[in-house]
Amino acid sequence: MNMSPTVVLVSIAAIASAAAAGMMYVFSTFVMRGLDRTGPLSAITAMRGINTEANANAPFLVAYLGAAVLAAAVGVVAIVQIRQPGSGWLLAGAIFGVLGAVITVAFNVPLNNHLDSVDPAGLSLADAAGEWQAYFSTWTAWNHVRTCTAIVAPALMLIGARYR
Repeated sequence: MNMSPTVVLVSIAAIASAAAAGMMYVFSTFVMRGLDRTGPLSAITAMRGINTEANANAPFLVAYLGAAVLAAAVGVVAIVQIRQPGSGWLLAGAIFGVLGAVITVAFNVPLNNHLDSVDPAGLSLADAAGEWQAYFSTWTAWNHVRTCTAIVAPALMLIGARYR
């Protein structure tokens, strides 16, 4: 493997996607379960705080969204150089890298927005439990999917880079 500009871009994109996968993996494997153990009112309050911090945290947003932007750049390079060895792998990795951001925007963000509109202080325990369980189960399922896309993306990109 040489160190062409394409290989450098792919390597950085793969690292960024792997880092994003790690962030999502942590939520899928223990953060959400930990919140669930605190009870619905506490879980809703804590997750609302996490969402507020995530939306205002520039380093997090740059790291997470930057991975998708870098994956898109890899996809453009793969299309422009489609006849080059490994371009199919690069394009597939780029698609998976961007897919995680699409899932985030289409599914996780609307769920977060709904939860942010819930006032835990105004809910009965039964209503809070219903709100939390609906959020928890759906959000976590989509988080598993985007975690998988962010794990597959760098693997495919690095396979493609191997042929460059």
